[in-house]
Amino acid sequence: MEVEIDESAWPIVVARWRRGLPEGDLAPILRRMDQWLARGRFGLMIDARGASGMSPDQRAQLLEHMKANAVLTAERLVQAVVLDNLVHRTLFYGVNLLLPAPFPNKVFSEPESARLWLEAQLTVRTPPGRGG
Repeated sequence: MEVEIDESAWPIVVARWRRGLPEGDLAPILRRMDQWLARGRFGLMIDARGASGMSPDQRAQLLEHMKANAVLTAERLVQAVVLDNLVHRTLFYGVNLLLPAPFPNKVFSEPESARLWLEAQLTVRTPPGRGG
């Protein structure tokens, strides 16, 4: 698996990949997401600096998982995405304005700010649908 996962600072989980996700490799990550959701409220930092995007099939698989778990993610997930490409960050921000996630969700250029934001979000409950 090309994704490195660090759960050592629970309730903050870091998922890091440097290239695109290998085709078909999203299912194990989504199973891990289900396990984290079962444990309770947590922050997920997706560190995708230097990575390419997901394939169309992976995006569809992710959207299906998000729809199926919308109630749980609204209650338990806080997400920070780290992107080093300004165009990708701008697109992420724009999509979130048009289609807000049901959980706090924000994009960052570096992991330190993302981690601080996650820590703050986990100590103060943000109403569902607010990006913080």
